[in-house]
Amino acid sequence: MSDHDKTSLDRHTLRNMLNNITMNAELIKLQVQQDVPTPQLMASVEKILQECKHCAHYLNQNQG
Repeated sequence: MSDHDKTSLDRHTLRNMLNNITMNAELIKLQVQQDVPTPQLMASVEKILQECKHCAHYLNQNQG
């Protein structure tokens, strides 16, 4: 795989991770506006935290 292909794959993977984080943040915003019970809010927060850890792990594995 060329460096260009690897860079494109890295960007695609990171965009997906950031999209997952953004979608869950938007979900939390809607849940707060609708007075969703705390356990459901916490489940969404946990998803964001897991995705952040996954992103950090991915970045650490794929350092220059």
